[in-house]
Amino acid sequence: MKFDETRETYGKIATLYYMGEQSQEEIARMFNISRFKVSRVLKRCRELNIVEFRINNRPHYYKSLETRIEALLPVKKCMVVNPGSTASESKTNVGKAAAKYLADTLQDDMMVGFDWGTTLQTMMREFSPTYKRRGCLFVQISGSIASQSAMGAGYKAGHDIVENLAAKAGADWSLFPAPYIVKEKALRDMLLEEKTIKSHISNFDKLNMAFLGVGSCRSEIYLPFYRTFLSSGECEQLKKEAGMGEMLSCKLDIDGNVQRSLLTDRVLTIGLETLKGIPEVVVLAAGRDKTQSLIAGARGGYFKTMIITEIAALSVLEFLDRSSNH
Repeated sequence: MKFDETRETYGKIATLYYMGEQSQEEIARMFNISRFKVSRVLKRCRELNIVEFRINNRPHYYKSLETRIEALLPVKKCMVVNPGSTASESKTNVGKAAAKYLADTLQDDMMVGFDWGTTLQTMMREFSPTYKRRGCLFVQISGSIASQSAMGAGYKAGHDIVENLAAKAGADWSLFPAPYIVKEKALRDMLLEEKTIKSHISNFDKLNMAFLGVGSCRSEIYLPFYRTFLSSGECEQLKKEAGMGEMLSCKLDIDGNVQRSLLTDRVLTIGLETLKGIPEVVVLAAGRDKTQSLIAGARGGYFKTMIITEIAALSVLEFLDRSSNH
């Protein structure tokens, strides 16, 4: 059936997305259109003034959110940024803040690790240091996601992120020459013993800082990516793990304890215990679907610095308040 290109239909989609908190994928199924079509409709809604935004960007208000989170979670620093009017704008704002933070804190001879992900991609684009440091090494901390479908969905390979950031900073780089997900533990163990991979991984214990994202707890958001690497049966199994926190494809309960998962021992990335030994780990998050991951990761001691949007901050505080009243 042909999609009804009317202002009324656009209004329904905007209401479902902005007020009903329905995901773009859920709306796409309702109207039998693609997720990309939903994204274009939401953009058109702003152009037609069907949706209007007013952001009261008050520094003291954001500071109060930061202070509350720092008091409730075991983190040293929380930075709250404007959420923007779309998911893309939210990620851009987080990426800008992360890029500035890296530029401000980078010193000579530092070793910095970087994960992959769409928010890290915005950080890469926005990174523009005023001058270059000497003797720095930028390190890829997760294996490659270089598959055609993943790249077509907008993901950039981790080595591209690291190379681009390093070029801007005048740093050397070390790339992770392995796939991110493999079929079984035996293959992962074999790859970890390969000489070039072993040499690269030896850098992880020397990192001064690392930047990474956290996973979504909603299966409709994380499953499209994993379908690139997993069978339909494995995706159904992974779908049952929704609602848990996630860092580096490792599932966590709300207190930060590691839980067995379909992907346990199948992912080539820096270990969570290794993260604890890095002086500063910075996580980036833009949406409310990252709430459990932010809380679990902080409680597990896997990071001490977070750069998040106002929406993510409010969601974290709402979750903690609700939990404390039960």
